[in-house]
Amino acid sequence: MMKKSILAIAVASLAVSTAAMAESTVYGNIHLSINQFDKDDGTGAGTNGNLYMASNTSSLGVKGSEDLGDGMKAIYQVEFQIDPADGFAEKNNNEVLAPRDSFVGLKGGFGTVKFGTMSSNYKQTGAKVDALYRTPAEGRGFIATQSTALHGGLGINRGRETSTVQYVSPKFSGIELVANTTVSGSDDETNGVGVRWSNKAFLVYVDWIDGAVSTTATPVVTEAATKIGGKWTGDAFFVGAQYEDAEDRTNYNYMHLNGGWNINSNNAIIATYGTAAHITNGAQDTTGMAIAYNHDLSKMTNVYVAYMDRASDTAAYEDSAFAFGIKKKF
Repeated sequence: MMKKSILAIAVASLAVSTAAMAESTVYGNIHLSINQFDKDDGTGAGTNGNLYMASNTSSLGVKGSEDLGDGMKAIYQVEFQIDPADGFAEKNNNEVLAPRDSFVGLKGGFGTVKFGTMSSNYKQTGAKVDALYRTPAEGRGFIATQSTALHGGLGINRGRETSTVQYVSPKFSGIELVANTTVSGSDDETNGVGVRWSNKAFLVYVDWIDGAVSTTATPVVTEAATKIGGKWTGDAFFVGAQYEDAEDRTNYNYMHLNGGWNINSNNAIIATYGTAAHITNGAQDTTGMAIAYNHDLSKMTNVYVAYMDRASDTAAYEDSAFAFGIKKKF
């Protein structure tokens, strides 16, 4: 295992140094938080969790482009997830550097075509209506106001799709099309398409995706999910909303509301409210909420404190959580 770790780090270092000589961009972020989760089992005999440190999508990457002439560029990105909280301990199937969006493509007047591993059309828009994305208070996590399976994970039927071809159209009057399909050799590939319209203040989108519910089940069953959402951004306030009809893929439908107040250029209060409704078992319905205070120390560094709550009226339980985080981009 140690040899695998050393080899992975060596390969990543070589990729970074080689790309740097080609005038590419080395980028990433270190994002750590101290968390506490309190569980209630519905009987009053819940547990109070201990404080622990966790990494929240800390990453290291290289990206760049080459001008091919006539308005066309070759583009590429290689990104890995790292875990500074664990001292880069071996995890994720013994991989020190877990893969994230990594692709090669062409960009021009026709739009953009990419081959590789990347966020699906469905996953992409989840972040646009969640200002707490990639924190412990995100909707796709503990508070469960977005689908976890379709906004996270790695695989041909997960949020970060492997073996994928993705096309992004040029914008026409603010309208953009995103379409993707996996090319994995499977009889049941994952296909998705989304349409977005945006201007300075508004974003509206519709996304559809169809793929295997499970890649290990026999026979393979494919189902679709659809969502609609949007966001309004003003000078001091912003608000976003998303509804997912995902019951055939996850057994749940989701409603997510997120908004905030930019007190000034460095401070903001952000809140999320939403539900996860099970299609057959009301005892599994949950209501989630989060509230956070965010302070930007600079354009590249911020700190935040967040409180989260997830409850079920039918099952009579309530879980809560607390997080204090620091994020440094580079």
